[in-house]
Amino acid sequence: MRGVRALVLLVAVWAIAGCAGSTFMAPPAVNVTGTWVGNWMFDPVSLGGGQIVMDLKQVGAEVTGTVLVTGPSVNRPTIIQAIVTGNEMKLQGRIPGTLTVTAEQISGTVDGVVPATVSAQRQK
Repeated sequence: MRGVRALVLLVAVWAIAGCAGSTFMAPPAVNVTGTWVGNWMFDPVSLGGGQIVMDLKQVGAEVTGTVLVTGPSVNRPTIIQAIVTGNEMKLQGRIPGTLTVTAEQISGTVDGVVPATVSAQRQK
């Protein structure tokens, strides 16, 4: 009987430890698949800004695609990866950030060498 209690206690501790390390992620409430065109601005705005074009594909919560950023920095396309939870798209990789999707608008902050705000519209 003692062995059974010890086994039950061990399983309970293992289950609790497994739950403690996980974070709740809301399922996607939006789908960002498509082309988004807009503007970005450094913070502080005196450093400049430019245009942004994102071609995104979402499968489940995972987003991949390309982004072209033009402005005072190097103008070249780059790969984008993100996770959508609820109505937020969390950018991963070289330039992290969080963008919020509202209807056909996406906006938020990216944290490159200098933080920047982004605002874009879905193209039809």
